[in-house]
Amino acid sequence: MEQIGTALPGADRLLGNVNRIAYFSAGHIPGIGHKDFRMTRITKPIRRVWVALCNAFLLAALLSCAHNRDWGRQIVWDELDFSSLPGQAEYPDAGAVILHDEAKTTVVKSGEINYSDLERHRIVKILNTRGQRYANIAVPYTPPSKVVRLQARTISPEGNIAVLAKDDIYDINLYPDFVFFSDQRAKLFTVPAVENGSVVEYRYLVRMRNTAFWHSWLFQASVPTLLSRFAMTVPSEWEIDYRVYGIDTEAQVTTVPGGTESMYVWEARDVPAQKTEIAMPPGNEFVARLALAPLGIETWEDVAEWYRKLAEPQIKAGKGVKELASVLTRGVESDEEKLRIIYEWVRDKIRYIAVNIGIGGYQPHPAEEVLENRYGDCKDMVTLLCSLVREAGLEAYEVIVSTWQNGIPDTSLPSPYQFNHAIAYCPTIGDGGIWMDATEKGCPFGKLPWYDQGLPVLVVGREGEAKIISTPRVSPDSNRVLLDWDIELQSTGAATVKGKTRLWGAPASELREDLYYGSPKARRQWLETYLAGKCSGVKLDSFRVVRLTSVSDPLTISYTFHTAIFAIPRAEEIVFRPGEILASELPDYFRSPNRAHPIRFNFGSRAELNLTVMLPQDYVVNTPDLSDSLVTSFGSAYRSRSTDGNVYRTHKSYRLLGEDIAPQHYESFQNFLDVIRERDLREVVVSRK
Repeated sequence: MEQIGTALPGADRLLGNVNRIAYFSAGHIPGIGHKDFRMTRITKPIRRVWVALCNAFLLAALLSCAHNRDWGRQIVWDELDFSSLPGQAEYPDAGAVILHDEAKTTVVKSGEINYSDLERHRIVKILNTRGQRYANIAVPYTPPSKVVRLQARTISPEGNIAVLAKDDIYDINLYPDFVFFSDQRAKLFTVPAVENGSVVEYRYLVRMRNTAFWHSWLFQASVPTLLSRFAMTVPSEWEIDYRVYGIDTEAQVTTVPGGTESMYVWEARDVPAQKTEIAMPPGNEFVARLALAPLGIETWEDVAEWYRKLAEPQIKAGKGVKELASVLTRGVESDEEKLRIIYEWVRDKIRYIAVNIGIGGYQPHPAEEVLENRYGDCKDMVTLLCSLVREAGLEAYEVIVSTWQNGIPDTSLPSPYQFNHAIAYCPTIGDGGIWMDATEKGCPFGKLPWYDQGLPVLVVGREGEAKIISTPRVSPDSNRVLLDWDIELQSTGAATVKGKTRLWGAPASELREDLYYGSPKARRQWLETYLAGKCSGVKLDSFRVVRLTSVSDPLTISYTFHTAIFAIPRAEEIVFRPGEILASELPDYFRSPNRAHPIRFNFGSRAELNLTVMLPQDYVVNTPDLSDSLVTSFGSAYRSRSTDGNVYRTHKSYRLLGEDIAPQHYESFQNFLDVIRERDLREVVVSRK
């Protein structure tokens, strides 16, 4: 069935990372031209290197044959004793425990010989059914990198060994669901004979071309980890820039015998399981991890120059781009109006399609090609946008972004790996310039989607200049939802309602994106569900959506409906709860007594209700008129109600600031939500005169 999003502004839209944490692959490198990073040149006689390599490969092959024979028969571990492994008693809340997780990266660069290897070895004990998902494994790689060796086995509680057969290893697309074009692959398998109390062990070797190396490592998982270790061996003259987050560990650096290589080792022991909570920040802001900058990247100017070399040539306008820029801006005098027309054309005419093939993971396609195909990913759309803007005689720069879902970037570690999105910036128009994200089909000109706002971003100049600046973040009042309902109430509790919902800012963009792609039938079904969440027994009579395709705020939905149970008859009275029409769902999400992580909202917001109820003839409101307000550091709530003859009116609003809420303020935030909920449940009593 065709479906459209959720009723806005629901808590699932306001909250970030609902029951979800960011995933970091310890070994997945996006398609990228590593040769564009400036590498330190190492010169050695090629003949001597070849001899050493041949001897190493021969020795490795001999050892591999012997080890393969032992793999199915013996349990030989240097740092573990199979007879004394911990179990459920030591970890009563865990589904599994990672006993050993280690990766060793070796980078070889000499003359024409350039490659790097990653050897991964992991041992996991399955404690119960919840932990059996650790028997399902994906080994990521990006061609022309190769998985040159992969072994896996299960060891029963009694010590019996079941080895994974080669025919049970499948090669798949790593991102089949959300990346339309991708060459990123994975070896997928599940180990055999898994039972509670068994041990899953696997190891593999991935070989990458050139001197690319793994840029991240997770010390922490969703289950406890006894030992996590990452080692890197590189030419000794290389300088490695790294940061460690969420755990106290530093690199142990040693010189390999011979003095030509250095080994860096990061190790963590007895790492607790990740604690996941609703509305917590993305994983890279709390998980224990290691991040490595690409070799040769020392400053943000290096990152900007690397991206400029990839992107700037693609911006060059061809015949089609030049003609389109001329047609779009012909006769337009205002620079801002030219920019608006170009932005809206790209936003409305170019389909967003995620692309991640080879260098295409970072390098956009030529603007002329994007125009011809009428589709592209974020960087493709930015390239076309910048090309058209420049052809119109204006300035526009490409900007790389780490969205709110990806996490706030660490500006002390220059690295392109921190970013996941691209937008455009025109600095010469307006007080602070104009920011543009054409991938968000519901976002008006001059505004950014919520996930691009208030973040440090890298603006890439035409000559490779780098500027780290923050995108603007709008006030909560700019993300607004306003409901106006006129109700004609009957003595039976039935009612007819003429209503209007207007949305501005993020709620408008989010809902517009959903409704835009929905059929009229799907839109009607969405609206019926939306209204049913505010009033029982809704029967939708008619509706109309305004400013859906014109993409200007407010997005307006007008509707009429009737219901047999707006109010509940009670003896000689009629009772209804107007607060429930705009009731917040947030109290339902935060019932746990304690909190480990900050609460993060997608955006601050304001919601308002204007309600007018025409009472039945000879009926009056018995509930006193009142007004009250609540103001806290999290937000505010206000309500007033009054009666004029047989007309009852109420106004209600609540405002959420949208700032992170620290764990030490969690209880106060719960109290704030509970007070609002209590007021939402208050009744209005109507009776005969």
